[in-house]
Amino acid sequence: MSEPIQEGIMREIEEELRKDQFSILWKRYGKVLIGVVFIIISTVASYKVWQNYDLTNRGHLGERFATIFELTKKGDGEQALNALKIFQDEATQGYQMLAGFRAAALMANGGDIVGATAAYDKLANDSSLDIIYRDLAILLRTIQQLNINQDITSLTNSLAPLSDDKNPWRYTARELIAIIAKESGNTTKARKLFTALIDDETTPKGIRLRARELLTGIAE
Repeated sequence: MSEPIQEGIMREIEEELRKDQFSILWKRYGKVLIGVVFIIISTVASYKVWQNYDLTNRGHLGERFATIFELTKKGDGEQALNALKIFQDEATQGYQMLAGFRAAALMANGGDIVGATAAYDKLANDSSLDIIYRDLAILLRTIQQLNINQDITSLTNSLAPLSDDKNPWRYTARELIAIIAKESGNTTKARKLFTALIDDETTPKGIRLRARELLTGIAE
């Protein structure tokens, strides 16, 4: 993916997270969620993605995807979603995956949280995808579910495998689990999880800083 497209995706997601249709969770934790998604998208846009799926050698698909991506920025969500659907039917697996993630983001941006959740759920359950991308879909699905007040036990359980020491998404998953605990009033658990993130020297700097900020906001 060219740098302008990669940067555009990150800008788009930040804008989507700021939309008024998002719940009180965004008002409280917007900065945190931007950080979470920035880490996720930066990782997905890494060389490993393009190496695994050989996207760089498929210029015509790359050009089509870039054109559709520009279309998604023009405000016609329905037209963009239709274009993505056609593209998914004709593209190779790697671009089908990217189109799926983009379509889900478009639905979230348009206020269709249920649709976005379902789209991420489809990606999370697609056994043809590498587990790292299926886990990514779980993380993004969880962010959407937080906005429609899904059962916190179910959300936490879905994130639990991702918090394992061997999972590349573990820090992000642990951060989300801590946020869920804080939002649900379980301050003891939230304090413990944020403290663990702060004390772990391998925790990425941004997550450690946010954990410290959120921990400070928890009443004793």
